[in-house]
Amino acid sequence: MQKSTNNSRLDPYQTKTPTTTLQLDSFLNEKKVLGQFLKLAVSKKIPVCGTDTGRFLELACMLKKPANILEIGCGIGFSTYFLVKHLSLKGAYTGIDMNGERLREAENFISGIFSGKNLAFMAGNAIKMIPGLTGRYDMVFIDASKFEYPLYIKIIKNKLLPGAIVIADNIFYKNKVFSGEAGAHDAGSVAGIRKYIDYISKNLGFRTVFFEVGDGLGISEYMP
Repeated sequence: MQKSTNNSRLDPYQTKTPTTTLQLDSFLNEKKVLGQFLKLAVSKKIPVCGTDTGRFLELACMLKKPANILEIGCGIGFSTYFLVKHLSLKGAYTGIDMNGERLREAENFISGIFSGKNLAFMAGNAIKMIPGLTGRYDMVFIDASKFEYPLYIKIIKNKLLPGAIVIADNIFYKNKVFSGEAGAHDAGSVAGIRKYIDYISKNLGFRTVFFEVGDGLGISEYMP
């Protein structure tokens, strides 16, 4: 009897389509570029969100499909990459950071990759700048001064669209938010995060969950 030549049970990687190969190559290239960018940030001692947090942001944006994104504390643009990767050409992104030098790095990095998208980078104090913004947002990422987290959420509340998602990074703050072991250097940050958690947990306008991703993420849905 002639042996069957059906290869349907072979390793699927042996039968990759050209499209699958291109997608894999693109992912590997992206991983390499982001890895180099992350190493650069570490070498300069510039705080950035981890890759796990970045991928979480990417997934959140894929599912939510936000039309108008606000990032408070965009740094050199590592987290920004994941936020705007799937942003449509009709969408818009606004990033605010106190550090003008880092903001320029973010703008150069992100604009060089996503040149056709509507991107705005603003240097300054977010607490002072947000009230002057004319847009309303359906996705907000907060990763700036931790002691100011309670102020950020109160200021942006009137800028949120119904159903907007607010993601706050470092919500566990090296577990010091729960352990009570914060020293003098971290006391202000820990106190700020605790006030933020208290506000979004008790405010009826938000439905909040916490994820053990990176240094902790707080994800709040705005439901006025």
